[in-house]
Amino acid sequence: MKQKLYIVLLTLCSLILLGTGCRKLVGPTKVRIVDNGRHYVPILQGDILRMYWSLHNEGPEPLVIDEVQPACSAIRLMSELPDVVIPGDSIVMIFDFDTDKNTNLATHYIRVFGNIKPSGVAEMLFDVNIVRGTLDLSDYEERWFNRGQPDDLENGRKVRVSSYYIIPANADNLLGL
Repeated sequence: MKQKLYIVLLTLCSLILLGTGCRKLVGPTKVRIVDNGRHYVPILQGDILRMYWSLHNEGPEPLVIDEVQPACSAIRLMSELPDVVIPGDSIVMIFDFDTDKNTNLATHYIRVFGNIKPSGVAEMLFDVNIVRGTLDLSDYEERWFNRGQPDDLENGRKVRVSSYYIIPANADNLLGL
């Protein structure tokens, strides 16, 4: 009899503990990327382009970012991302784009995965024209082997925060208005 009472009490306690947890599912939310579709001014090959992207949560649900995935290995995420972005709040993501790995017109995008309407992905699109210096007569292989360590940004390379422009005819479509 005591054993049955013990099992019933143990089952009742476990049901109470398991049944009282907070289990709210986070639904999809609307996200706006400020100044998406950027066209940066030309930059010298070998410099690093620093980009600041603002992501605004406009939906009623909190934004949970699962992954940030650049389309090119020349793009690195430099800032820490929060776990959750509350509705009505914004975050700023900082990226460095290594121009040594590209030449001429480079068009890239960065994907942000999370609970984003409608498909779970938001894309940040940009392009920049990468030009060689006028006195630079080296080929690509010479530039690559003489550039220093990949993560050494102080090795004679400049980090630039460049300006960008938006084509006025497409401004409404690019900004999602």
